[in-house]
Amino acid sequence: MNPKAILKRAAKLIDDRGASYGGIEQSFERAAAIASLKLDKTITAYDVATILESVKDARIATNIGHVDSHLDGINYRAFRLCLARPKTKGKRR
Repeated sequence: MNPKAILKRAAKLIDDRGASYGGIEQSFERAAAIASLKLDKTITAYDVATILESVKDARIATNIGHVDSHLDGINYRAFRLCLARPKTKGKRR
């Protein structure tokens, strides 16, 4: 599989899951709000994307050839970029 095909397949997953679960920002904001309540501390949508990408990385470490984990990891990295906030004094807002 070539890099463009990989990215195209990852983009298709976003479209497919978006049809089922709604927009990325809304979904990650909702997950952040739920996690914030459960953990009694502020969790951002960016944090959620970071954690989910980390889960995929952990899975890849035990099964390097699992294509879906790589594709999901690519997408979580893209979501992190979309959800990134400008830094102020070295901290995310």
